[in-house]
Order: sequence, then structure tokens, then C-alpha cells
Amino acid sequence: MSLSDDDSADIPETASRRQVEKAAGSHTFKIMGYSLEMEIGKGNCLESNTFNVGGYDWSIQYYPNGTIKAEDDQISIFIALKSKAKEVKTQASFIILNENGFPLSASRAFKVATLSNDKMPYWGFTNFAKRSTFESILKDDCLVIKCTVHVYKVFPVEALSPYHVPSPDVQHLSHLLEAGYGMDVTFNVNGQTFNAHKCILAASSQVFRAQFFGPLKGKTDAIIKIEDMEAPVFKSLLHFIYTQTVPEFQEINGSEKKHNSKLMAQHLLVAADRYSLEKLKIICESILYSSVDRRNVVTLLSLAEMHNCFHLKRACIKVLASPEILDEVLTTEQLKVGR
Repeated sequence: MSLSDDDSADIPETASRRQVEKAAGSHTFKIMGYSLEMEIGKGNCLESNTFNVGGYDWSIQYYPNGTIKAEDDQISIFIALKSKAKEVKTQASFIILNENGFPLSASRAFKVATLSNDKMPYWGFTNFAKRSTFESILKDDCLVIKCTVHVYKVFPVEALSPYHVPSPDVQHLSHLLEAGYGMDVTFNVNGQTFNAHKCILAASSQVFRAQFFGPLKGKTDAIIKIEDMEAPVFKSLLHFIYTQTVPEFQEINGSEKKHNSKLMAQHLLVAADRYSLEKLKIICESILYSSVDRRNVVTLLSLAEMHNCFHLKRACIKVLASPEILDEVLTTEQLKVGR
């Protein structure tokens, strides 16, 4: 027996949704005079300032000699919920660092736990690590604990329409760029020409908007010449405006081409800042953030300073915090100046 079209049309359809969001944040707890803190005895803790993640206040609780239940030669570390709350789903990881930010022990993380003021206000590790594993290499009598916290917010189940509404699609704009329909502006970049649509460029960039529709719109040349930019960089810039993607970074593989992709990210970051394309700038900065090393740290630090890239600058400073790398960089720069 089969259902006819008329019969299936009478069957009621319903839908619902359960949504979970996650917030993340980290806090570093620096303990100066670590050897003196060891005198507080077993079962006593040092507590950090409170910090907020996901709308809740937290603190790090560190036991230099472990809790009463800890094994000998073990330290204990916990995350404590300081806000008034009945149920907070959270996950946290801890790592011990020296003053220069280098790990002294392996990172440990606990699975998602539900904390509450009444039943379980803290969670962590009674036996986190042996003191002897890192005390021998501790410098300047300083120890740093870094804690990364993830907070999960679960929304009530809500009723939905059974009809699926497709997500916004920008692919039709990329087809428009490829086909060349209705283009009304031409750019000359290092001898290579590119056609585009003023309205689409203006909608994405306030710089283009001022250029095409601002007070000086009548003085725009028929062919706009772009100075101080390579043609492949401008092509990638247009591609991003029309598609919100940067495929060049995904297509390049191999060690030599990987290096070229990082170089492209540097040039594209400059172009993104020039045309106020904040999302593209963030993408480029995130690519460069993970590639900072002793070979490029000076270049990337200068780039971060010029274009106000806070996270990239922080990554460079972290690399330069190593005395060995800093001496090497200073020697190299002095040799360049002396040439």
C-alpha cells in the first residue's frame, strides 16, 4: 500500500532545534618567588585574580605542595567558578610555563564538566604533575600557569518551521566577476588590467565607496592606476570581495609554495588594510600568526606595527622572548646595517 500525493499532503510536519554556543578565554597566573611559596605547606592554595569567560567569573587555584589527597611530590591545579550559577558546562586546560612563556610540563585538559556553586564549584587535577619534573629547569624563581577555559551555553529547544531556508549564497557574484557582465570600472595594476563593478566594490570597502561615490567621484580616471601593489595581490583582493574567500592559500602546497603563500599573505594584509577590508585582514593575520619564527620575526613584527595587528605583534614578541633567538636576530640586523 502506498500513499498518494493527496494523502502525504495531509501528514503534519514539525521541526525543532537545539543550539549550543561556546565561548573561550585564557588567563595566565604568574608566581614570583616560587621557592618561597613552597613553604605554605600541603593543602594550601594560591589563587589568581578572577577573570571572565562566557559571562562567568573564574579563578585558578594552585596548590604548590598539592591538596591533602594529592600524592607526594605532586602539584594540584583547579579552575574555580566564582559567579553565582546553578549549572555551567565548562572545559579547561592547564600548562606550566617559565617566565619567557616556554612550556615546562605537558598540557592537561579535563572533559566537559558541569560546575555549580552548591554542588561542584571547582574542577581540575589533584595530581597534575611532579614538581621535580620542572623545578630543576625553572628560571628566575618564576612559574607561570596558563589556563584556557571553554564555556558552553545550551539554549532551550525551540520550534522551527519545517521548511529549510538556504544559506546566503555569494557564488553568483563570482560568476558575475568571471563573466564580466555590467562591469563599469577598470584598474591598471603593474601593467595588467582588471575590470569590476563599482557598486560591489563600494559595498565591501569604504575606501572604494568614497572613491566612486564620494565628493571626488567625478574626478576618477577612466582607468584607475593602482600603485605599490602587484597584480596577483590585487586579483586576490577582487576575488575576496566577490566571494569572501581566499583560495590561493588553500591551493598552494609544498614547502617552497608554502613559503610563497606566506609572502602572499603579507602583501594581501597590506592591501586589506589599505582598502579597509577587516575580514580579509584578519584572515591574513591568522595565517601569519602561526608562521612566526626566527627567520621572519623582524619582518612580521614591522608589518604588525605598521598595520596595527595586535595578535601578530604578540606572537612576534613571544618568539623574541627567547634570549637565544633575540641575540641571533640582533646580530643579523647589525650585520645588515654594517653592509
